[in-house]
Amino acid sequence: MIIASFRATGGGNRTRLIVCSDIKRFQRETRFGMARNVIVFFLLTSLLFSPALSSPGGETDHAFQRAETYLKEGLYLEAISDYQDTADRSEEYEIRARALFMIGDIYSYFLDDYDTALKYYYLVKTKYSGSPFAANAWFNSGMIFYEKGRYRDALTQFRTYLKNDPRGIRKETAEYMMEACRRETSPALDKKGKRVTPAIADEERIRVLIKTSARETIIAASSSVDVKNLSGEKILKRIEGGILAVAVAGETMTLNGETLAGGGVVVTPSLNGKLKVDGKSYRGEIRIIKSKKGGMDLINTLNLEEYLYGVVPKEMSPGWPLEALKAQAVVARTFALYQKEKNRESEFDVSATTMSQVYGGFEAETASAIRAVDNTKGQVLYHNGKRILAYYHSNSGGATEDAKNVWTADIPYLKGIPDEYSMNASGYRWTLSLAPGDLSKALAGGGIRVGEIHDIVPVDVSPSGRIVKLKVLHSDGEAVFRSNDFRLRVNPQSLKSTLFVMTKEGDRIRFDGSGYGHGVGLSQWGAYEMARRGFTCRDILKHYYWGIEIQSPRGK
Repeated sequence: MIIASFRATGGGNRTRLIVCSDIKRFQRETRFGMARNVIVFFLLTSLLFSPALSSPGGETDHAFQRAETYLKEGLYLEAISDYQDTADRSEEYEIRARALFMIGDIYSYFLDDYDTALKYYYLVKTKYSGSPFAANAWFNSGMIFYEKGRYRDALTQFRTYLKNDPRGIRKETAEYMMEACRRETSPALDKKGKRVTPAIADEERIRVLIKTSARETIIAASSSVDVKNLSGEKILKRIEGGILAVAVAGETMTLNGETLAGGGVVVTPSLNGKLKVDGKSYRGEIRIIKSKKGGMDLINTLNLEEYLYGVVPKEMSPGWPLEALKAQAVVARTFALYQKEKNRESEFDVSATTMSQVYGGFEAETASAIRAVDNTKGQVLYHNGKRILAYYHSNSGGATEDAKNVWTADIPYLKGIPDEYSMNASGYRWTLSLAPGDLSKALAGGGIRVGEIHDIVPVDVSPSGRIVKLKVLHSDGEAVFRSNDFRLRVNPQSLKSTLFVMTKEGDRIRFDGSGYGHGVGLSQWGAYEMARRGFTCRDILKHYYWGIEIQSPRGK
């Protein structure tokens, strides 16, 4: 039996493990050049295959938990930041090794940055060679070299893995990969040597988590619906409209009082029908599965473009200029497709909240948002032939920020730029005054105990003027924070950005700042102002993302 796929999506409660008992199938997929499929099987494995660690406790424990939550929500750069802080702060050898190894995994699988991943794996292999994580770093490095077509280097990595962990759970796989390296061909490249990127299917589907851990839910249908098993192959019953009451009690799921076999159902309306979940209408179908946390998760599966109809007006005011809405549509589409690619083994691709992209379903749709989506149908942002991780925020405050200065991850297309367009927005400047005791309570809620706070001083400031790191001076000593982590712990709705200055004001600390959000990628208010001044969607996207290309499906 071979472990053929593993995806850890955070929190320990959404781990997906697929076991393939047929090694010939695995070999066949490898032989036919499905290198990306093979690397997906093995890259993010430390949470399963690495040795269990005792809970580190305190701030380190909170950092690991936050990082896993960020992975679950697709916030990969934020996860890197927490793992890096853990590696910097922890005094435990294995904890540091694990944190650095996980950063390598994120770069490798979630960001497709194999070169940076190799650097982190190399660090684990050399500086932490006595750790079991080093063996996994050898194996994952082998998979990357295999993906890059460097088969001789891959052979070396797999041999070293077998030497360091001769009885490891991936022993048989490593042996097979050594043989595969001798016969595999390179990935498909175009005439310029760039990887060929697949076209977007006209009926691309997206899976949106709209409700989680619910004990009961009401689905209303105005037309007939089919209730199918989870595979969608068998119709369990056909209902001619009306109410479907679904509930979970223990291990039992019921539909209108009748027990359902299996782990869930798929509710599919008749052609062009809509389903109402707890009073809110949705296009597409609703997948209901038992949640690992208890209760049930509801996932809306629908056409990608129709999903965007319900995202654009929730992320940007539908009354804004069309070119700004079009830019939002392209960015949201790119973000969704990126997450879909990374979540193939999960139950859903994106969630409907601010942790992913806000999605309001059918009732949120507006004519202007639909027009923006339709006018940009299939358009996606690429950098060097790969879809980008399209971060965006409300207002840059006059300058966007390097991702590296916010989360330590250096992303080539997420670089800071001067941004005068964001300086005319309503609420561009803000002020916050806090008592030291309130700050102490907020930090304690994030697992960091500090004494009586005396002062807060900047340690590192980026070229954009944002504080990268700050130091909290308190009665028990001092604590250094990444400024964005400090902001999230205090209150990101009140401490709106890290572009601020701090002053003592009597017995309080005053923050005077500009902008709203992390400052990375597209500024929505900046897009509004650019569109108002006559700039096009393309102009806006080229302004906020470095070196990107805007590609349409099938070259349209």
